[in-house]
Amino acid sequence: MRSQNIILLFSAVLLLNGCSVGQMVTNSYHGNRYLYTQDYNQGELTFRKAVAEDPDDPLANYYLGRFILAQDKPKQALPYLDKAASLKPRNTDYLFWQGLAQGKAGKRKMERKTYQKVLAINENHVPARTFLGHNQFLAKEYQSALVTYNKVLEITPDNRSALYNRAMLARHLKYTSEEKASWLAYLWRYSTGDFAVKATDYLNQLGDFSYQNHNIGGQRTTLPKIWFKPLSDEITSRSLNTLNFIGDTATNLEKGKLQIVVFQQNNKKLAKARALSIRKYLLDKHPGLSPKRIGVSWFGVSEKLVILEEKQKNPDSVRFFFTGLEKDIQSKKK
Repeated sequence: MRSQNIILLFSAVLLLNGCSVGQMVTNSYHGNRYLYTQDYNQGELTFRKAVAEDPDDPLANYYLGRFILAQDKPKQALPYLDKAASLKPRNTDYLFWQGLAQGKAGKRKMERKTYQKVLAINENHVPARTFLGHNQFLAKEYQSALVTYNKVLEITPDNRSALYNRAMLARHLKYTSEEKASWLAYLWRYSTGDFAVKATDYLNQLGDFSYQNHNIGGQRTTLPKIWFKPLSDEITSRSLNTLNFIGDTATNLEKGKLQIVVFQQNNKKLAKARALSIRKYLLDKHPGLSPKRIGVSWFGVSEKLVILEEKQKNPDSVRFFFTGLEKDIQSKKK
């Protein structure tokens, strides 16, 4: 009889655990699905019900906090994320999102301590270390933030925000050579989008034109410099991807004319040869382009620019832009 009671008791424990595990699986499924589909409102409704049914369920509190936070309501999200973290104090996901909500709610000191708790558990937790760097940056602790971002990049060399903010820190600290190297490292990995445009402006302001912003189809687009062999009009292989992008763009545009402008300080003859070399490459590789749709010009002087309200000169420049698109762009805006 006693052994039967033990077996029955053990079975009951399994059933109870089974219910708990089943609920956890259900919560994980719904939580991840609503996060993936960005249906934050429905996620909040679902997990408000789950928390009402079991106020001490850490996972339900965590997801409810996440969905409220995703709707930019950090103060309302914090009680649920706090509870999840208190119920599972070594869960680094719960702690990290608690810290993020604290930061968004303006509780910067608490935020920092929370990230430090995460890192005490897992020193290679990249999101916590990255946001610790952001926290230090906002507090103007630039040297500390620089150390933190460098540590992030040791773990994940392609971390986008750490690469960008490291360059910004070098700019604040007036570490000119480090700033230049950091912008190049960022742009080598991430050469598209608004942040690439900003990074290129900062790089150009330092006198480095390895990347330039061009007006392509009505918007500023970052492109790597067009490289030639020294004192030659022969295009190097490293620039072919850029030229193919220009050629594809020009081909896909139903209207408009591609303009190629080459500047070469004190060497107008070379500037002309390079402009014609680029035009020939585009016509050879992009048969959809006609000669009438590519205009070329050249100058034996440096290109004069104003970058971030400062005058700059680029002695060796290739500039691309389109004409004849202004009416189409304005009509699309309307």
